Order: sequence, then structure tokens, then C-alpha cells
Amino acid sequence: MRTSRSTNEVNLSRAVDHLRAAIRFGTRGKAVYFDEAVPDTFLLVEGELRKAFESLNRLGDSFFKKNPTIDRDRVGEIRQILTHDYADVDRKLVWNIVTKEAPKLLRILLRARLPREASD
Repeated sequence: MRTSRSTNEVNLSRAVDHLRAAIRFGTRGKAVYFDEAVPDTFLLVEGELRKAFESLNRLGDSFFKKNPTIDRDRVGEIRQILTHDYADVDRKLVWNIVTKEAPKLLRILLRARLPREASD
């Protein structure tokens, strides 16, 4: 009987949850997202994406080997931008990530296969 989830399972689950949240906040629309007078939507999207890509970055080598359609370099690149450039994150870039890249990535993650190892 399995009593605990692997690190990859936990990180994958977190990534999926945060991507779903970012996409949901993005559905408020482009006008709301880019309204600098009310930055809440941008901040929510950016924060959820940051958490999602941090969780993805923590997935082990075995996960990415098992799921070669996930571009690990792009995951790292987005995580780097969101985590280390947070004060200067380009709204247009984040909008493109949440409206174009995140939905595609979410579909792939929902079909992702976990490696057999208990943890990485």
C-alpha cells in the first residue's frame, strides 16, 4: 500500500493547480489585466505563474525524461524571469505566457507520466 506521494507527484500537482489559477485569473480579460490603475489581476497571474514554474523547476530529471514534450529549458527560462526579474517583469510577456503557453503546457501536464521512482 502506498502511503505517501512522491516529490514529483507533489510538484506536478502544485504546478497544475497554479497554472489553472493563473489561467482563470487571465480570463478576466486583457483590458482588466493591463489596467495599471488596478494591478490586482496582473499580480495574481504573475504570482500563480511564478509558483507554477517554480514547482515545474523542482521536477526531477526522471520526470522530464519520461515527458520529453515538456521543454525543460523553457520552464527554467520562464521561472528565471518570474523569480529573479519580478520587479521588472514585462506585462506583455506574462500575458503571452498565461494566454498562449500556459494552456498548452497545462494540457501536456494533465497527460504527463510520472516515473516509477518513489522520489527524485
